[in-house]
Amino acid sequence: MLDSVEQQIVTSMTTLLGRAGLEYRGRFVEVNDQRVHYLEYGDGPPVILLHGGGAGSAIWFRQIEMLAKSNRVIVPDHPLFGLSSQTAYEAPFLDSAKAYMIGFMDALGLTRADFVALSLGAQIALAMAMSESSRVGRLVVIGSSGLGKEFPLIYKLSNVPVLGRLIVRPNRWGQDNYFKTMEVVDSEFDDAGAYKQYAYDVTLTRGHARGMRSSISVLTDFGGQKSIFSDDQLRSIRQPVLAVWGEHDPVFPVRHGYRLARLVRNSSLHVIDNARHVPLLDNPDVVNELIAGFIGDE
Repeated sequence: MLDSVEQQIVTSMTTLLGRAGLEYRGRFVEVNDQRVHYLEYGDGPPVILLHGGGAGSAIWFRQIEMLAKSNRVIVPDHPLFGLSSQTAYEAPFLDSAKAYMIGFMDALGLTRADFVALSLGAQIALAMAMSESSRVGRLVVIGSSGLGKEFPLIYKLSNVPVLGRLIVRPNRWGQDNYFKTMEVVDSEFDDAGAYKQYAYDVTLTRGHARGMRSSISVLTDFGGQKSIFSDDQLRSIRQPVLAVWGEHDPVFPVRHGYRLARLVRNSSLHVIDNARHVPLLDNPDVVNELIAGFIGDE
C-alpha cells in the first residue's frame, strides 16, 4: 500500500513516462530485505537501465520507449531513490551496491544482461563487469563516477554539520539551479517541466534526506570521491564498452571518460557537444542513436 507521497511520485512518474507514450508499468521485488521498485517493458534480450544519484527509473523514459521495441527493458529505482526502500548505502560503497544489483538480478531470474547506466549507476555497472563478468554483456556508461577524484562541492558540503541537513532537504530552488548548471544545457526542453516535478517529488519520501546525507558520506569527503577504479581494475574489463560524455560535464569531467577509453581495451568514447552531465535529457535523439547502434551491434 503506497502512502500519499508515494502516490504523488507515481503520478509524476506516470506523467513523465507519458511524454514518451508509455504507460506506467511498475512492480516491486524484495532484494536483501529491501523493497525495490522497477519498471519493465518489452520482450527480447534483457537490458537493464541504471539511473544516477538522483530522481529514479523514469528519467530513462525516452530510452525505454526506443529499446522496448526489441528488448526486455528493466529499470530499477536504486535503494534510497524513487519508490524503493529509503536505505542508505554502507561502506565500502561498491560492495553495498553490487550486493543490491546481484540480488536484483537474482530476484528477476536474470543470469545475464546488457547495461545502460548513468553516473552512480554507471559505476555500479562497471563494478559488476569487473567482478561478475559472466552476468554483464554490452555496457553503455554515461558520465560515470569512480574514474577520478573530482566531485561537486555541493556534495562535499553535505558532510558539514547543520549545513549538510539544509543541502539535502527538499528544495525546489536548489534543485532547479543544479538542473540548469550541472545536468543539462537546454533547461527549457519540451519535457523539462515533467522531469523536474518527478525529480522533486522523489525527494519528499520519508527518510530520503537522512539516507542521502549518510550515503554521500560513504561516497565522498573533502578530498573527493572515495571509490575510484584503479588502472588494473579498468584493464580487467573484457566486455564491449561505449562511454558517452557531455563535453561540458561539470560533475565528472570528460577527462574521466578519456581515462576509461584508454584503459578498457574493448571500448570507445563518444563526447556529445553542447551537453552537461545528463545528455539523455536534452539530447535524447543523439543518446538513443548511440545506444541503439551499440546494443544492437552483434
